[in-house]
Amino acid sequence: MKYRLKTLVSIIIAFVLAVSADSLFAADSINAYMGFSREVNEALAKRIQEKTGVEVKNITLSWGEIWARIKTEAPRFNADMVLSFGASEAINGAKKGYYESYVSPAWSDIDNAFKSPDGTYYALGTFSFLLLGNKKKLAEKGYGMPMSYKELLDPRWKGQIVMPSIRTSGTAFMITYSFLQLYGEKKGWEYLEALDRNIVFYTKSGNAPTDLVGRGEYLLGLGADENVLKRINDGYPLAWSIPVEGIGYEGNYCTILKGTKKLTLTKKVMDYLGSQDASTFLASMGYIPPRPGIPSALYGAAKPNFIDLDHSWAVNNKRKVVKIWKSKFMMKETAKAKKVGDQKEAKAASQ
Repeated sequence: MKYRLKTLVSIIIAFVLAVSADSLFAADSINAYMGFSREVNEALAKRIQEKTGVEVKNITLSWGEIWARIKTEAPRFNADMVLSFGASEAINGAKKGYYESYVSPAWSDIDNAFKSPDGTYYALGTFSFLLLGNKKKLAEKGYGMPMSYKELLDPRWKGQIVMPSIRTSGTAFMITYSFLQLYGEKKGWEYLEALDRNIVFYTKSGNAPTDLVGRGEYLLGLGADENVLKRINDGYPLAWSIPVEGIGYEGNYCTILKGTKKLTLTKKVMDYLGSQDASTFLASMGYIPPRPGIPSALYGAAKPNFIDLDHSWAVNNKRKVVKIWKSKFMMKETAKAKKVGDQKEAKAASQ
């Protein structure tokens, strides 16, 4: 009897210790919707845990998917933070009261262009789209990388260019409004219609063209710059260029979702993201970080030639731009892009 009692007590103690350990572990973790590429999300989450002790349980989604979830879940979000989505989502979410206001002291000496005055969102530097090419396949054809966007209209590229869908990709929206502002709205849509004649299809994510072109499935692509350096280091015969007209750019915005029960931990993460170490880490992945003087591993120390963009115009006109894009180009979406885009719009309609 005494032996059984001792055994029972041992089991209870072991159970209590296990529950306590699990509770402690859970207390030091947060959930985050992350809009970088999967590789970057995993690397950043690991870095945050190493530097802060906070485990980031990341859910990799495109910007469009993150925004759809936030709107559907409000005001009871299933995540504590968002790490990377676009200016439109950051600004509109702040207006709707979706985010906690936290003026992080770690960001105090970073340029105001990278943060909102009330601390509802911060930008983890900028990312851009690039013209991508497969060096091996281009050489076999005897082609060089186009130097201007106008060259992409040449019939030689018919069925050989891929780019993302605006319904599912923040990169695609940035590409679209970059052309609308580069050429003006009317001529911008005319350019995109002409380009569409050479587009084979529109992908779900802004990183998909990098892999498709890198593997040699297509000669050219317009896509996000964030996986380009990694794919080159992985041995892909990937070429990238900045056409003479320049490239578009966006911010990778982060925020704390209102109502989180992990506010102290999320503030700790936000403080780290404003640190020198975080900027150095992001620069090593190829981004242009928020802190000045840290060269990007992809672009170097010099600032790329950017198209002169009015991001507030893009935010205010996003619904119109998406509607026009759908009417012109949606038929060429990949099956995956169509499925996710339809689901996103169905959720929005049900609200």
